[in-house]
Amino acid sequence: MLKVTTRYLAANFIPPFAIGFVFFVAFLITFYMFRIISLIVNKGVEIGTVLGMVSNLSVSFFPLATPLAVFFATIYTLNKLSEDSEIIAMRSFGITKFKIYLPFLLVSLLIGGMIFSLNSVYIPKANANFKNTILRLTSTGMLTSIKSGQFFTDIPNATLFAEDVSENGDNFDEVFLHLKDKSGSEQRIIFAKKGSLVKLYADEQQAPSLRLHLRDGNITKINGDGDQVEKVLFEQYDFPIFNADFVSSSLDKDSMKTNKELYKTIESRLRDYNYMMQTPAKNEDDTKIRKEAKKTIVKSQIEYYGRFITLPQIILFVLLGFALGIKKGRGGGSGNTIRAIVFLLGYYGLYFFLISLAQRGAIGAALASFSPSVLLLCISLYYFRKLDWVG
Repeated sequence: MLKVTTRYLAANFIPPFAIGFVFFVAFLITFYMFRIISLIVNKGVEIGTVLGMVSNLSVSFFPLATPLAVFFATIYTLNKLSEDSEIIAMRSFGITKFKIYLPFLLVSLLIGGMIFSLNSVYIPKANANFKNTILRLTSTGMLTSIKSGQFFTDIPNATLFAEDVSENGDNFDEVFLHLKDKSGSEQRIIFAKKGSLVKLYADEQQAPSLRLHLRDGNITKINGDGDQVEKVLFEQYDFPIFNADFVSSSLDKDSMKTNKELYKTIESRLRDYNYMMQTPAKNEDDTKIRKEAKKTIVKSQIEYYGRFITLPQIILFVLLGFALGIKKGRGGGSGNTIRAIVFLLGYYGLYFFLISLAQRGAIGAALASFSPSVLLLCISLYYFRKLDWVG
């Protein structure tokens, strides 16, 4: 059975952690609120769907919010206990610093274990659900967003204009479509007398495939200098707006895979890459393909190792917060709080700097992921040992 002191310290830590956790999750969600509000206003999304999106989005931010929440909760709790002279009282009874730290360690292990478990399966699924909902709403919303006499720009690299649009948004008269490739080296201008928006393979759960079916028109190709290159007449022409292949690739990102799926993906890509490297590159395109394959592997490894780094982050931030959160008396210790924030910013600055190096192939993904935590461990142990009482 846990001692009274252990239960008391843990009880003091949990409320500020919960408040901080909710705050950081809500703060991170605000970066996506414009997109969500845009869907509500322009696509007429139901409140139940919005709540589901926000729920999935919130879960995806748990690994980012939790280390920050435990860090500031630890500092706040230790500052408050020091201000109320409770730390001094515990020391006077001969309680060692490790016994005072023990409840914080136990809670951090419990929280870290929960986040690690969620990060293995549930959080990737929440990412996939959120992305799938965005794709489904974006594509189905196109059926009602096209208006008569208005330019429509929601199609990537395309501008659509129709003189007349039916009430349900499916059929058009006098259609103008301007298309531009990603490199900007070529443009296509399409005129058609009739057009219709066709939805394929859609249901309530999956994003549909959309194509624009045009009739009786012409296609003019223009090069990067603005000169007409080719003009083609057509009776019928299909332009893919939102196809199933795009949906599948969008929902096959590493962040949406479970740990087991991601590990298998990395192993498969490594086998393919090693097989590819057994023969020399034949040309520049072959070399470029190999570089892209290597980058893809590194990105997958960074995603994979990032899921394992959350647990040590939580434990180390609690240790650092404990070592720097205890004041030497009433009103003291403000310098330690500032120092703690500097260490926090320095940790994330170093972490993202090393990740950028790994993405460029300068260092390994494992080294980039775990080196900042090793450094943080050394700093935390140094300040923990400096606490000014025996034990």
